[in-house]
Amino acid sequence: MASTGALCRSPKGVKMARPDLNVFVNTGDGDCCSIGAAHWIHAIRYNMNMTVLLHDNQIYGLTKMQASPTSPIGTKSKTTPRGSYLDALNPLTVTLGVQNVSFVAQAVDWIPDALYSIISAAYHHKGFSFVRIVQRCPEWLPNMYEPWMHDPDRILLLNHENGITLNPALAKVYKNQLIHDPSDINRAREIASSTDPIPVGILYHDPEVPCYEEVRNAGQLRTIDLIQKGLNAELDKFTVWPEDAEPAA
Repeated sequence: MASTGALCRSPKGVKMARPDLNVFVNTGDGDCCSIGAAHWIHAIRYNMNMTVLLHDNQIYGLTKMQASPTSPIGTKSKTTPRGSYLDALNPLTVTLGVQNVSFVAQAVDWIPDALYSIISAAYHHKGFSFVRIVQRCPEWLPNMYEPWMHDPDRILLLNHENGITLNPALAKVYKNQLIHDPSDINRAREIASSTDPIPVGILYHDPEVPCYEEVRNAGQLRTIDLIQKGLNAELDKFTVWPEDAEPAA
């Protein structure tokens, strides 16, 4: 299942009602970090078993170039014609600062092999998987990441036996690598603060954090029959039965 709109508002409900489903959320930097910020923060805290992909191009693209929460200071847009005045919000450090965080990673859209490996690891993690994808906007900010695209040394690949497996050919091109244990949240926060070089890989992973839907539902699957039975039981409380009719059990 894919969803946009305020982050995890509907997907959280879907996952609670149908914990057997694989829920994916695709969201943007404005949607996640502005109008959907409350849903984002509490989805992390709940640690529901879903995969969230934040496509961060640092601008409101669909509404024709307004500054977003992740726009770098000085970004000129239709809402900030003289340049944005505030430092950009960092989605990685924010996520790493929320209670019950369990999986945080970062990818860039111009290294598809690493992007695939990161999304695969996020999917197989049991809990709330947050993947920030540094993404280009060819319409409004076409040159934003040109220096990083053409200089492999400005990408920091995170390497570890508990992280992603690098393609050997990719490792030859991107030689700026760091052995990082994703269980170390303090080091993850330090790495997440870097914008140059851009870290790519799994920053943090804790598979022991309990999932809310399992704590709340104790593993009970809400089947169609169970949902219908529950609705009928509630509606029967307000039913006016004929004198010769037996109330439903």
